[in-house]
Amino acid sequence: MMKNLTNMSCKFSAKKGFTLVEMAIVLVIIGLFLTLFLSPLSAQKDMLNRDKTKVLFTQAKEALLGYAVVNRHLPCPDTKSVPNGAETRKSDGTCDKASGVLPWNTLGIEPVDAWERYFFYRVDTTFSNSTVLFTLTDANSASGLEINDENGAVTNTESRPVAIVLSFGKNGFGGKNTNQSYPANQISAPSSVDELENVDGNVTFKNRAPSAQGSANEFDDMLVWISPKVLINRMIVAERLP
Repeated sequence: MMKNLTNMSCKFSAKKGFTLVEMAIVLVIIGLFLTLFLSPLSAQKDMLNRDKTKVLFTQAKEALLGYAVVNRHLPCPDTKSVPNGAETRKSDGTCDKASGVLPWNTLGIEPVDAWERYFFYRVDTTFSNSTVLFTLTDANSASGLEINDENGAVTNTESRPVAIVLSFGKNGFGGKNTNQSYPANQISAPSSVDELENVDGNVTFKNRAPSAQGSANEFDDMLVWISPKVLINRMIVAERLP
């Protein structure tokens, strides 16, 4: 009798172990299917977010041009540690800093990109001064801002930007989120060379095709800029210049 019970116990244990192995195999297969299924969806979502951000760029660009037509100068960035969307301008008419968050409340536009992070904004001081206004002669050489392509070549040799609006893309490195406290709203700085170029505080920016997350020189920043010639032309059409 004891022998029979022992044999039954062994069979039950073997069957139980076999069932767990089967379950593990099934889970692995399900995981593979989910990976195959979700990867294209993730790529599609990334594409949609980039397309949405391009639409928001257009909105921002038009708002900046409209602001300049009304005020005869471009707005200053919002440089507060916790942004509220209002430009930070000093009493002498100059900006507190040349770069910061795009002042969405001042412009009356959406505050964030498709990844729910504030847009970065860099403006040339010649075109943001509300006391000493820019003139027609500033159209070609006043701005010192520069945008380089992936080979380091200047992409805007004939017309340096007067203002740049930037989204830090999916990874968000170097950007600022909507957390209403500091420094919790700061996103860690990038480690790749090209993304560092966009957060180092100088006048040179990088614009190129995105590369994969985790790659040697990861890059997913997005930029749009305003040419001084476009700005001047808009001002002339609106009879705000000369």
